[in-house]
Amino acid sequence: MRLKLRINIAQRIYASFHFYCAKRLTLRARGASAFLHLVAAGRHGHSEAAYQLGLNYAQGLNCARSGAEALHWYQKAANAGHREAQFELGVAMLSDHDAAWSAGPSARWAQSSAERGSKAARLIINNGLTHERNEQDALSWLQKAAAAGKPEAQANLGWLLLRGVGCEPNRERARYWFEAAVGENVNQAALGLAEYYADQRSVEFSPVEARRWLKTAADLGNASAAFQIGTLMRDQAGEKGYSDAKRYLEMAASLGHPAAGYELAVLLLALSTDERESDLAVEHLRSVAKSAHTPAALLLGELYSRGEKIKPDLREAALWYRQAADSGHVQAQFQMGCFYARGEGVPRDLINAARYFDLSATNGHLIGALNVGIFFEKGEGVPKDLDRAIKWLKVAADGGIAQAQVRLASLLASGQVGTPDCASAMRLYELAASQNNADGEFELARRLLADSQGEKAERAEDLLIRAMAKGHLGAAEFALASLQRRVDENSAIPAALDLLDTAAESGNQRAMVVIARELLSGRFIPAEPERAERLLGSAASTGDPTAAFELGVFHCKRNRDTEDLSRGLALYIQAAKAGHPIAQFNAGLMLLNGVGSERDVSRATEFLTEAAAQGVLKAKELVESLSPDRP
Repeated sequence: MRLKLRINIAQRIYASFHFYCAKRLTLRARGASAFLHLVAAGRHGHSEAAYQLGLNYAQGLNCARSGAEALHWYQKAANAGHREAQFELGVAMLSDHDAAWSAGPSARWAQSSAERGSKAARLIINNGLTHERNEQDALSWLQKAAAAGKPEAQANLGWLLLRGVGCEPNRERARYWFEAAVGENVNQAALGLAEYYADQRSVEFSPVEARRWLKTAADLGNASAAFQIGTLMRDQAGEKGYSDAKRYLEMAASLGHPAAGYELAVLLLALSTDERESDLAVEHLRSVAKSAHTPAALLLGELYSRGEKIKPDLREAALWYRQAADSGHVQAQFQMGCFYARGEGVPRDLINAARYFDLSATNGHLIGALNVGIFFEKGEGVPKDLDRAIKWLKVAADGGIAQAQVRLASLLASGQVGTPDCASAMRLYELAASQNNADGEFELARRLLADSQGEKAERAEDLLIRAMAKGHLGAAEFALASLQRRVDENSAIPAALDLLDTAAESGNQRAMVVIARELLSGRFIPAEPERAERLLGSAASTGDPTAAFELGVFHCKRNRDTEDLSRGLALYIQAAKAGHPIAQFNAGLMLLNGVGSERDVSRATEFLTEAAAQGVLKAKELVESLSPDRP
C-alpha cells in the first residue's frame, strides 16, 4: 500500500514537473517542445495538461488538428474533475462529427486506410473516425461543469432543459440555470430567459420580460439577440425605432450574423433619401451578397433590373441573378432564363435560356415549365421533343397557366404526337377561356364555329367579341373572314372593324392590310380606295411583304397608266424578295411578258422558280415550259 502511494506521489511530481516545463517553454515561444512536455504530463494524469492537450488538438496548435484526439484528452481531464474539459466535452457531444473533424488534415488518409482494413488509423486516432451526437452524455457532462460553477455550462444546460434535449423538458430547472449564468453576464443565458418568457403556452408568458431579456442578451454581445431585437424595433416602432433598429442590426452584422447584414442593407436602402445614401446601402448589400447570401443576391438583381433608387444596369442584374440561380433559387433561375432568351444583361443564348427555364420548372416554377415546354415544342435551345414539350406544358396547364392550356390543346388536337385528342383539347380551351384568356377564347370560338348553327355559333361569336375586347387581332381578322354571312345577325363584325381600325391607325401592319382590303372591297364599310392605298403604302414602306403584294395588286388592277403597272411590278418584286410566293409568280409573269418593264426572261425565270419551290403550280408549269431541254 505504501509502495503504491509512493508511486502515485512520484507520478504526480513527474507530471507536475513536465507541466511546469511546458509552461516555461510556452513563455519562451518554444511550442513544439512545450507540447511534448504536455503529452508527458497528460499521460501521467495531470488534468490541466490533458485539458490543454485537448485545446491544442482542437485548434491544431503545435500539432495536427484532430477532433478525435481533442475528445480523448478532454475525456481524461473531465474524468479527473476538470470543469473546463467537462464543458468542452459536453458541447462537443451535442453534434455529429465526420472524419474531417476527427482526423483533420489526415482525414483522407485515415478514411482510405480504414476502408482497406488497416489498423493504423485506429492506432493513431484513439476515438475513431466519426462521432455521433450523444445528448445524454452531453447533458451529464454539462451538469457536472455547471455544478462546478462554469457559467457557460450553466447557460448551455439551461437550453437543454428548456428544449428537452437528452432529457424531459424542465422549465423551472432551466430558468434556475439561466439565472445563475446571467449573473455572470453570459449572453446565452439572457437569450434563454427571453425565450423562456416568450413561450405563449406557459403561465410565465410575458412579452415585456421577453423583450427585456432579449435586449439584455443583445447588449451583452449575442448576435442572434441583436438581430431579433433589431428586427422587432424595425417592425414595431415605426420610423422612431429605426435608429435603434439600425444600431442593433449593425451590431449583429459585425458579430457575423448571416441575416443581419441583409436586413441592415434593406433598412438602409429604405431610409435612403438621395443617390449617395442609396449607393452606400447597395454597396453594403453587395458585401453581404458576396458572402454567398442568396436573398441579398436576388434583391440586387431586382434592384438593378428595375432601377429602384439606383441606376438600372442589366449586366449587374444578370450577375446577381445568376449567383442566386446557381445557389438554387427558383425565381432567379426563371429570371436568368428570361435574360438569356431576350439577350438582356447577357448575350442572347437560347441553350442557357432553356437550361435555366428547365431548372426553374424542375423546382416548381409554372411559367418556367410553360417556357421550357415551348422551347421543346419549337426546338429552340434544345432538340425538338414534342413528348417533353407536352410533359412540361401539362405541368403548367395543370397549375392553371392559361397560355399553357392553349398550347397543349393545340398540340393534342394537331395529332403531331399520336392520335388527335380533340376532346381533351376542347376541355383545355374551355379552361383557358374560363380564365378570360384571349387566345383560349379565340381558339375555342374557331372550333365551335365548325358547327355553324344554333347555340354553338352564338357562343363562338360571343367568345370572339370577348377576345377582341382584349385586343386580340387574330380574333378580329377571323371574324371578318368567317362571319361574313352573318353580318346582320351579330355584333362581332362591327367590333372587329373597330379593333382593326384602331390598330391600323396605331401603326399595326397586319391591321393596315386587313382594313385596306375591306376599304377596297366595300363589304362591311364604304369603299375608300384612297385610304386603302395610303394604309398599304405605309405598311409596305416598313417592309411588310403582304402589304407590298396587296398594294401591287391594287396598282395593277387600277392600271390607269403605265406608271401603275411599273409601280405594281416594283411592289411585287419587293414582296417577292421577302419570300411572298404569289408575288414571286406575279413578278415573274410580268417580267416574262414585258408588262411594267422590258421583258427579262432570266429574271422572270428566277422568280418563277422560287414560286414553284413554294408550291405555286402555275409557276412550275411556266418554268418547265421555259426550260431549254423541253421538246
